Amino acid sequence: MECAVETFDLTKIFENKEKGVKRRIKAVDHVNIKVKKGEFFGLLGPNGAGKTTLIKMLCTIILPTEGTAKVNGYDIIKEPHKVRSSFGWFHGETGGRSLYWRLNAEDNLRFYAYLQNVPKDIAEKRIDALLEFFELTEDRKKLVKDYSTGMKVRVMLARALLHNPPILFMDEPTIGLDTISAVETRRLLKALNAELGKTIIFTSHNMFEVEQLCERIAIMKDGKIIVDASPSALRDMLRDIHAIEVEIKEADDLKGIVKILGGLPIVKQVIEVKNDPYNIVIRLQVEDEYDAIPIVANKLHSMNAKVLAVRRSEPTLEDIFVKLTREEAV
Repeated sequence: MECAVETFDLTKIFENKEKGVKRRIKAVDHVNIKVKKGEFFGLLGPNGAGKTTLIKMLCTIILPTEGTAKVNGYDIIKEPHKVRSSFGWFHGETGGRSLYWRLNAEDNLRFYAYLQNVPKDIAEKRIDALLEFFELTEDRKKLVKDYSTGMKVRVMLARALLHNPPILFMDEPTIGLDTISAVETRRLLKALNAELGKTIIFTSHNMFEVEQLCERIAIMKDGKIIVDASPSALRDMLRDIHAIEVEIKEADDLKGIVKILGGLPIVKQVIEVKNDPYNIVIRLQVEDEYDAIPIVANKLHSMNAKVLAVRRSEPTLEDIFVKLTREEAV
């Protein structure tokens, strides 16, 4: 297997002083991963898991405390300049703040191509190709300040590709985006991987995103990789997890309903609660779906809840995420 990215006991320890006492925080703890060339690889974890610290080490932004890694075959400690020419980096942000809003898309890309030492003749051809790929050709002369959020994201993705890197680090690229912009960003990332053959290392809190995009997923907790598998293999781990979904119209005391449902003997835990303007969906992990459905429905009716549906729910990657990161029995 030819690796685009490989880590060798990669570790990062931060030290700080609190009230005169030195503290050592192991943000990344002896991580060993291999990402194949052309792979779409997902990195998941709760806040503080170490995802961004890991990406920053791979991007040579910070040095590891122990261990090392290779990016495109180059050592991040011994050959940082070669590593930097091998990847494009996209960090999720709201509103395209890292772009120059008083310049148009074309001039933004021209400026960043200059900073990246892309020869002028090559840069012009590449800018034309990227604007076409990201469907910005007609708006290339429009000032970025007049762009929609989704258009700004496309310019930032184009910027990451100016030097034609084989590897892309996408650090929560859809964070803060509206639904339409997030869908469009995912479509473009798929195209970068499938059509241009880019290796993509993708971090996200969104389980739906990684399930849709990634061939393989690693889950981090407390700086360690706790699982590394394909989405289908992760689902196999969920065969012993039974879940139901409750949909109600509205609730004056949603917290009270969730607490009562979570306290039923047949309910192991409340997995998630989604509350939008139209309805409320509560997912419950239960002992047995078919036994739980009438029990939960009767309890809701006894509370005069406006029940729309109580149904069996297929296990999702969200369930494995909860299972592995919360260390709760299933």
